[in-house]
Amino acid sequence: MPWWTWATLIFFVLVAAASAAVTVLSLLRMRRLNAMGERVAVALDDLTRKTEDLERRLEHAQERAELVERKVAKLNASMEQLSVLTWALGDVVKTVSQVRSAVTESSASSTAASR
Repeated sequence: MPWWTWATLIFFVLVAAASAAVTVLSLLRMRRLNAMGERVAVALDDLTRKTEDLERRLEHAQERAELVERKVAKLNASMEQLSVLTWALGDVVKTVSQVRSAVTESSASSTAASR
């Protein structure tokens, strides 16, 4: 065999070995990328689940906030009623005190007049 055949054969083997090495490296890199993709997909699923849980909790918190707002409004109305009733009670106590004083003075003057 002539020398150029050997040179071509060696060149062909080198090119085949280089392409095999590139193929193996590419396959390993693809395998790592697939594994990374699976980890990212799992992380995204976990993040989605946590986001949904957070949305549910937020909805529940909003419902509770609305309930609290209604109860605070009712409490404010009750406090206003209590204020009016307290004022009215003070007025009644004052009136009863005046009536007692009048009755006491009237009975004292009628007792003094009868003596």
